[in-house]
Amino acid sequence: MRLLRVLGLLGLLCWWGSGPLEAQRGVVKRNVNLRVGPGSSFDLIRPLAQGDELTLLEPAPTTGYYHVVTAAQEEGWVWRNNVRVIAGDPPIAAPVGPVEMFRGCGLEGNAVSEARRSRNRDKNRITAPSASQLDAGVTAAAMLAPGGDRDRWRTDRGASIVGLVVEVKPGSNETVNCGASGTANTDTHIEIALDQQSTGKTRRIIVEITPRWRDFMAGRGEDWSTPRLRASLRGRCARFTGWLFFDDEHDDEAENTAAGGADNWRATAWEIHPVTAIAQVPCPN
Repeated sequence: MRLLRVLGLLGLLCWWGSGPLEAQRGVVKRNVNLRVGPGSSFDLIRPLAQGDELTLLEPAPTTGYYHVVTAAQEEGWVWRNNVRVIAGDPPIAAPVGPVEMFRGCGLEGNAVSEARRSRNRDKNRITAPSASQLDAGVTAAAMLAPGGDRDRWRTDRGASIVGLVVEVKPGSNETVNCGASGTANTDTHIEIALDQQSTGKTRRIIVEITPRWRDFMAGRGEDWSTPRLRASLRGRCARFTGWLFFDDEHDDEAENTAAGGADNWRATAWEIHPVTAIAQVPCPN
């Protein structure tokens, strides 16, 4: 099966300095693995071949790994000894994320209560987690582990998980999007399972794409529309990277926080929301 082109960066840089981030070019001099983080214990994104061009996001390596972006706009880490740095290239600006005000709707949506406004700000985050913000302990299997999980993770951390895509569908009208309707203006609701043997509703994890990130990726030439993702991902495995979010509006419908509930339709109230990068990957054996 042909791999789907990586549909986004695995963690866009968030740079709070006074000017653009300067970067150098590099070229792969020996085959090297592109990884999620700076170490061989981090998940493999894909192998890179000799001659592949890279942009270094930081001039100095971290634990022997360069933080890079590939020509296909994949962000990751590569072993420094397999990369030749090309001096004298002009600096480039670091990539940015979605806009704060989207079609007249701010990050808090049109919520009235402060609790909902706070949740909406989390759902509408417009930066992507960097490699250092990804919690390596968060996997699909860990999220599906039974038992009370309200305090299992942290919402100021990101995660990158692999799962089998069971369903992709439009979300509903919500305050987070100022009550807008239509698939272009509502979240994309994606349900993933660990494997083909465990696809029951109470064994599913929810990940969500916001209209802001969909629009931002469209500007980069990537189609994150709900129909396109349904056609390309349903029944296949994919890696989803983004921010951890605990949706306490649905904790009474999740097996881990409302065990045995007749109306349960998900395993956990924890989500990846918003999703900031997607890649189709081979299903784990």
